[in-house]
Amino acid sequence: MERDLFKYHLDSPQPTGPISTPFLPIAGWIAVKSDVSIKSLSLGDRDRHISYSLNTGDRPDVESVYPGYRALGFHFLLSLQELSDSTSLAIAFEIEDKIYDFPIHFSLDATAIATFKQKKSAKLSQISSILQCPICQHPEFSQVHRDVVLKCNNCHAEFTGDRRHFNFLNSQLVDYGNIEATANISAFGYDAVASGLIEQFGDGLILDNGCGLKRHYYQNVVNLEIVDYPTTDVVAIGEKLPFKSNSFDAVFSFLVLEHVRHPFECAQEIMRVLKPGGTLYAIAPFLQPFHGYPNHYYNMTSNGLKNLFQESIEISECDVYEKALPIACLTWFLNAYLRGLPPKVAEEFKNMKVADLLKHHRDYQDCDFVTQLSPEVNDELACANYLIGIKR
Repeated sequence: MERDLFKYHLDSPQPTGPISTPFLPIAGWIAVKSDVSIKSLSLGDRDRHISYSLNTGDRPDVESVYPGYRALGFHFLLSLQELSDSTSLAIAFEIEDKIYDFPIHFSLDATAIATFKQKKSAKLSQISSILQCPICQHPEFSQVHRDVVLKCNNCHAEFTGDRRHFNFLNSQLVDYGNIEATANISAFGYDAVASGLIEQFGDGLILDNGCGLKRHYYQNVVNLEIVDYPTTDVVAIGEKLPFKSNSFDAVFSFLVLEHVRHPFECAQEIMRVLKPGGTLYAIAPFLQPFHGYPNHYYNMTSNGLKNLFQESIEISECDVYEKALPIACLTWFLNAYLRGLPPKVAEEFKNMKVADLLKHHRDYQDCDFVTQLSPEVNDELACANYLIGIKR
């Protein structure tokens, strides 16, 4: 849509039917004339007079379409718990001391809202019976009730809980896990193996350790994350799980271990909370470029992945994941490489043949597609890193 001072567009939601996920995804952009600026960008609930801060970022793709404009992208995930079938939302912002807004049109299914709220409440109640202090492993809290502080009866560490999730990230554990705030959205759907385990343990409990954002909310899957997505049940770090031993029939760890500061400790914690005879399903990267959500510490070979767990489990399978074949690495690497080159050099690189790149790497050291690769992509795709340090 176009006005004198600004243009805007909503990427989502699209008015194509009722929202079917446990959250309302809101994303889009606002572009303003380059001599003005946007202030106080927020998402407002007109019914309850509540506003939410939006995650924002540059949109060079929009700026290339509208010369003379500066574009600001925005996104936010609003839980169905925050909505009713009469909720009225709008994006509000300030330009040159004047407030503007535009509505967000969407449709909600009242039954879906009620069902999600009921599932959340029931699951959090079930989780409360298996909680323990992640710091001292004491099994009792002075209170385990939503909307109040959880205080360990032994070490007196305090945590929080509300109708959305339990939060076990106090300052001590944030430091231990080197957790950084992030607006990144991680998401990983369930394949046939994971779906089969969810069905197999329909009356049990599965931990998805580092679950990301989920489009479907399963009653028997405990979603653990460092980010409080709408589908997150427990906010915690993998190295200090806030659950009693032998609590879960299965544990998932999907492309998470590379982001954990202490992967061996995380593996030990997974084994501790998994019941004897329970099933572990883990996926970890080997040849993947740097990708921080927000940190990326370790990749691993199949031997490395087995080494994390083999003392505690009988390994029945360990193979290349079907959605991460070598071609996935190759296309990821090439696209990232092109992104790090100046446009002219990138175009020349795209026109090269595979046969042109089969010499020893030293033969290419002085080529433009090597010398002009951006520092950021050099770091992302490095074949090896080095470190020099002085002992304290």
